[in-house]
Amino acid sequence: MTIDRSSWSAFLKLRHLIIALTTLSAVVALLATVYASYRVQREQLVAQSLDYNRAYADKLASTVDDFFRGAQQQLAYSAETLSGHMKDPAFIKEEVRRLHLQTDSFNSVAVVDMQARVLMAAPESLQAQGTVLADPATRRILDAARPHISAPYLPPTGNLLIYVSEPILAEDGRPLGMVAGTIYLTQKSVLNQLLGNHYYHDGSYVYVVDAQRRILYHPDRRRIGDLANGNAAAARASRGRSGSQVVVNSQGIEMVAGFAVVPSTRWGIVAQRPLSQTLAPIGSLMGKVLGWTLPLSAVALVLAWAFALKIAKPLNAMAAVATDYRAGDTDERLRAVPAWYFEATQIKSAMLLGLGVFTGNLRRLQKDAVTDPLTGLGNRRQFDLRLNRLAERGTPFSLVMLDIDYFKRINDAFGHDVGDEHLRRLAALLEEGLGPGEVACRIGGEEFALILPRTALAEAVVRAEALRLRAADAPMPEGRRITLSLGVADWAGTASGGADDVATVLKVADQRLYAAKASGRNRVEAGEH
Repeated sequence: MTIDRSSWSAFLKLRHLIIALTTLSAVVALLATVYASYRVQREQLVAQSLDYNRAYADKLASTVDDFFRGAQQQLAYSAETLSGHMKDPAFIKEEVRRLHLQTDSFNSVAVVDMQARVLMAAPESLQAQGTVLADPATRRILDAARPHISAPYLPPTGNLLIYVSEPILAEDGRPLGMVAGTIYLTQKSVLNQLLGNHYYHDGSYVYVVDAQRRILYHPDRRRIGDLANGNAAAARASRGRSGSQVVVNSQGIEMVAGFAVVPSTRWGIVAQRPLSQTLAPIGSLMGKVLGWTLPLSAVALVLAWAFALKIAKPLNAMAAVATDYRAGDTDERLRAVPAWYFEATQIKSAMLLGLGVFTGNLRRLQKDAVTDPLTGLGNRRQFDLRLNRLAERGTPFSLVMLDIDYFKRINDAFGHDVGDEHLRRLAALLEEGLGPGEVACRIGGEEFALILPRTALAEAVVRAEALRLRAADAPMPEGRRITLSLGVADWAGTASGGADDVATVLKVADQRLYAAKASGRNRVEAGEH
């Protein structure tokens, strides 16, 4: 049997096909690595920005709430002072003047009697003395004789405002009137200063909505008073919810938004940043990935080519034997060629080697994506993944939410390096007490969580209390001691997973954490709230 050489030469040689296949595999592996790196980095940047904006909105909400509580305390003191002097115009005038000038809390201050007549107001430029406030809302507030923060409204002056009032009571408890302070929303005020102290150079901004989604504060003052329609973050914040999500603003720009609620007023505060700015660092990050991946891929490709040629050599010999078939000696010549299965195994090994490099890179990126770099504990993503997995399997668990009391004082007094060391040492304490299947995560700032599968609430409370005691005794940098506030909740598990119930457990644990802090800190809270 003889094969036409001219016909045989028209076909590609096997080594060319193997080299082409190897090159294609290396390119595909490289592209897959780059794409996976991009997706992981993108998700991590968005998640970090969501967490940051949520924390920032929470901080602003707390600051605004503290402001209103302080304002109510000022008015309460004045109301008590005025109680015995409602017939003394000179005294009322001096007290109104003091309250208006003492701090920047109010744009104007007034004392109103039970006939809704303004006895005295400051500044005097208002010329409001003697005016009778005939609106039904004022009548209701006077009759109720309770502290009150009004909804935003637009008076005849055209300045959108709110007012805070305290009842003036006689010694026998009879209402004598009220003292009220107004805060302008469209003009300069201390509330504008609290909310306006924010960075804007990258397109980030903060705005505030009330329960009707009316904008109460916005860096563009022309928007104040408008309705924030079509914005999911504003809608959720106006309904009293806190959280974070990617939304599209009124200008059609994708924004990474965090939102929180001011407890005293039920306002929603939304802090958001353009998604494009959030993803801006991804270019440099991907450049670093390529800087490491391309040289290694080039070296691996050269080695793969050499290996492919080595594999093709015995196959070429087999092709030569098949081409130049001669009866008698062909069997001996074929026996001298390595067996097919050997070559097939080597090709498979080469491919597995290439895939091994890719898989190792991907696993490393996946680990980085679910690990907090400061403490080595799981991050918020791992926390959510574990909860979802327990929900899907219907596995009962207890959840412990905790954070370090007065941690900001540590950072302010000793710096963030010392604060970070506190967090690392607390993380070590958390890991020491973990059992099989249990997870400790840092979910933001000084806030941590323990997921305890198949652990009853009573046992979880005991473990939380033991952790609190260990933390109080543990040595910390600068010779300090820390205390923890902890909230504990449990989930009994369901056959269907119960993701909504798990979310409720997370919310309950968080509420109990804040209840522990509100009850004096350094305690475990597991009661009903």
